[in-house]
Amino acid sequence: MDTTSTLPAKRQIVLVLMVMGAFTLILAAIKTAQILAGIAEGKKHGPPPEAVTTVVATSERWRDTFTTVGSFAAVRGATLGTQESGNVVRIGFESGARVSEGQMLIELDRSVEEANLQGASARSDVALQNLARAQTLRTQSAVSAANYEDAQARAKQADAEVRSIKGIIERKTIVAPFAGRAGIRAVNVGQYVTAGTPLVPLYSVDPVHFNFSVPQQIAPALRDSTERVLITVDAFPGRVFEGRVTAVNPNINEVTRSVDVQATATNATEDLLPGMFGEVRIELGAARDVIALPVTSVQYAPYGNSVYVVEGDEATGAPQGAAPSPRKIRQQIVQLGDRRGDFVAVLKGVQPGDEVVTLGTFKLRPGALVIVRNDQKVPAMLNPEVKES
Repeated sequence: MDTTSTLPAKRQIVLVLMVMGAFTLILAAIKTAQILAGIAEGKKHGPPPEAVTTVVATSERWRDTFTTVGSFAAVRGATLGTQESGNVVRIGFESGARVSEGQMLIELDRSVEEANLQGASARSDVALQNLARAQTLRTQSAVSAANYEDAQARAKQADAEVRSIKGIIERKTIVAPFAGRAGIRAVNVGQYVTAGTPLVPLYSVDPVHFNFSVPQQIAPALRDSTERVLITVDAFPGRVFEGRVTAVNPNINEVTRSVDVQATATNATEDLLPGMFGEVRIELGAARDVIALPVTSVQYAPYGNSVYVVEGDEATGAPQGAAPSPRKIRQQIVQLGDRRGDFVAVLKGVQPGDEVVTLGTFKLRPGALVIVRNDQKVPAMLNPEVKES
């Protein structure tokens, strides 16, 4: 085998491989330099500024509030029944109508009792006449003391019988114990009812009570019976009913550690009905200064809530129609208080005059650049209303 011819071929292969390796290293070095230059350029310029909306923090006076739920109850309400049995002979109202105090509602047949009353009245008259004669004879010592006392007893017995029958007749006439609105009657004319049968509900709903419970920590602040409460009901969106605390239970529930409270609200239109569910907001203590910001400004987190404050002033020398200049933001930890509508009270962390980001916080990070576009701001309201489409 001729080895002299194979050596140059091997050298050629090695030379080609060395050239290709050198070329690959040169390309890798060039690409690495380009990537490093791109990274450096990216760090130099950073991401583009984000568009946000802002609001200038101002100081407002708010009172602390407590919100809970409860239900309405009638000031006076009862389901009227009868203590006697009999046939219904007359109904003096319409279901759902207003009735006045003392108005006759339902009358039962009382013909038997009226007949018995006539007989009892006759016996009472005779007993009274006998008592008068016995009293005259007693003054003349013409009758014994026993006979005179017997005449007295018979007169009292006859009078008691008359009053008993009159009581039965009165109980067979059901009258309204107070003025209010009658419900749906449960009987008809000619129907026989027994003692204790429910006949008709009657409720007085102007004013109306609102019953709710508060934690024991709130109870001392409700000792003043003039505390105002604001009640909202799902049935009437956008309406607020005002009332006053009128009663606070003197004891604390041992199971829930809460106190039962009763408020009273006017209800001239009778829109609020007993049993209706509602939400109540109680204003507690004296008003204090807070910074009210839209809820969308706050980033809620387990380690602390925060807002983004825009640093620096808006450029004033920009030409008309020119885009606003980018500005830097900083993250500020805040202490929050009460919430009302679209706003939340900031107790610490923000000062009046600070410009706070309201929309777009989810895409921000500390030190980022932003462009303020308040022409796209969505208005926030203390009492937002839900409009049905």
